[in-house]
Amino acid sequence: MAEKVNIINQIKRTILIVEDEFVNQEILKNILSNNYDVMVAENGVDAFRIIKSALVPISLIMLDINMPIMGGLEFLKLIKEDEQLKKIPVIVLTKEVDNELKSLELGAVDFIKKPYDYPEIVLARVARTIELAEDRTIVQAAERDNLTGLYNKHIFDEYARKIDLYTSDKKYDLCVLNISKFHIFNELYGREKGNEILISFSRVLQSCARKYNGIVGRIQSDYFAIYIAEQEDYKEFVKEIENDLIEKYDLGNLIFRIGVYRCNDKNESIEYRLDKAKLMCDSIRIINNSSYKIYDPEEVKNTLFKEKLEQDFKKAIEEKQFIVYYQAKVNIQGDKYKMSSAEALVRWIHPELGFISPGVFIPLFEKNGSVAELDKYVWQEAAYQVARWKERNGYVLPISVNISRYDMFETNLCGTLVNICKNAGIETKDLYLEITESTYSTDEKEMMKIINEFKEAGFVIEVDDFGSGYSSLNALTGLAFDVLKLDMQFVKKMLVSEKTMVIVRFVADIAKALKVLLVAEGAETLEQINVLKELGYDIVQGYYFSKPLPANEFEKLFDKEFE
Repeated sequence: MAEKVNIINQIKRTILIVEDEFVNQEILKNILSNNYDVMVAENGVDAFRIIKSALVPISLIMLDINMPIMGGLEFLKLIKEDEQLKKIPVIVLTKEVDNELKSLELGAVDFIKKPYDYPEIVLARVARTIELAEDRTIVQAAERDNLTGLYNKHIFDEYARKIDLYTSDKKYDLCVLNISKFHIFNELYGREKGNEILISFSRVLQSCARKYNGIVGRIQSDYFAIYIAEQEDYKEFVKEIENDLIEKYDLGNLIFRIGVYRCNDKNESIEYRLDKAKLMCDSIRIINNSSYKIYDPEEVKNTLFKEKLEQDFKKAIEEKQFIVYYQAKVNIQGDKYKMSSAEALVRWIHPELGFISPGVFIPLFEKNGSVAELDKYVWQEAAYQVARWKERNGYVLPISVNISRYDMFETNLCGTLVNICKNAGIETKDLYLEITESTYSTDEKEMMKIINEFKEAGFVIEVDDFGSGYSSLNALTGLAFDVLKLDMQFVKKMLVSEKTMVIVRFVADIAKALKVLLVAEGAETLEQINVLKELGYDIVQGYYFSKPLPANEFEKLFDKEFE
């Protein structure tokens, strides 16, 4: 490091003297030339031309106030408005005290009075001014993001802490902002255009931060952080950013998201708050409009819980944490009710989290695509269970398994199920396939083709949850099936709703006309059982007979006569 400093100190700095009097130009050149490269301009206009065309950076401007064409004060005003030029330190050359205050207000850093009677003082002031300016530049470079000029993540953290220290009585929000799909923008238009967008976005955020008494930093790629006074909501804040982007930078199609963490405890680290705000930011799914979300501990807890389930899925399959439960399907026609088959229902016994409801993990795995692998696991477990019970009892108790619409994307699905039966040592007719209405209404022609393949392979086909969707009747016209299964919601409501009862009767008539087996699920009372029997339902499944049970408990229902 010391070697680098020495090399820097050996570099000769360039000074621009802006002075219209020839004598003063020569005096200053004589004083400075041994230590510095000196350039001369006779007025502000000439000075601008030299600065713009200079091949080397100018370390200091020495500026006379009274000059023709463009005087010193006007020159100071112009360079103050320029982001790059205002960084060059200016020493004002004057003999009029009145100009000192005006010059300071316009950005001058020091004064040297005319005439220049003490050359050593001039040299000392010049050296000190350049040194301070360069030190400030080095500090700013360490503090600032190279592209946008915003605080970097480390310095943002430090300044946010200082805000906490000096505003202990005020509440602040930490916001993380992200430009939606910015990586796609970069791919389409190139990194140079992307950088222009980031710079423009930074300027808007700086303006907003000042208005809301806060600070702004670039913390990562297209992620920005703002620490501002607490807002009730962020609708106006979002609108202001959008309006500024349109008005100033013609970026009306730029969509962004904001995650907000309310800082109720200032003992929490800034890093912790940034993580929470970013978590909220990343959780926002944007479609057409910029949006924001305020941190909610319960929502985050739920999100993390689901993420853990997703991460643990593979291990759960390998370790057989998923347990297949079985629910009895009881034939109610005749004087004695006996179990005719069962439905396989999956449960997750997590080693850390305990019992996890299928109502939680099934929709999650449907969303991320893992449900197809889970279904296959259940098919295999159920097929081997049929084989074990057949060996033990001497007869087959068929088991129904669910075929979801997500399974239909698998190549040669029918072949997969046939092989599962073959490997388990059972016949295809021993494994009933429950096809939900949502499955055959997705791509009807393709679904019909696959289901007909199942039928030809010898599987028993059950139309599950019949009546739960709008296309049930239409689907029945082209579907080869053996069992029609009424959705449980109709059974639950049929005794309290005449309209529902009409539908329950109607479905019974359809099954009789089509000559297929009729199943009702969700029965919980004897009154429901009696009504279903009277209407001609063949089989009933529900808590009245048995809740879903693990295999060892379910075995106790074999040969049981239900009442």
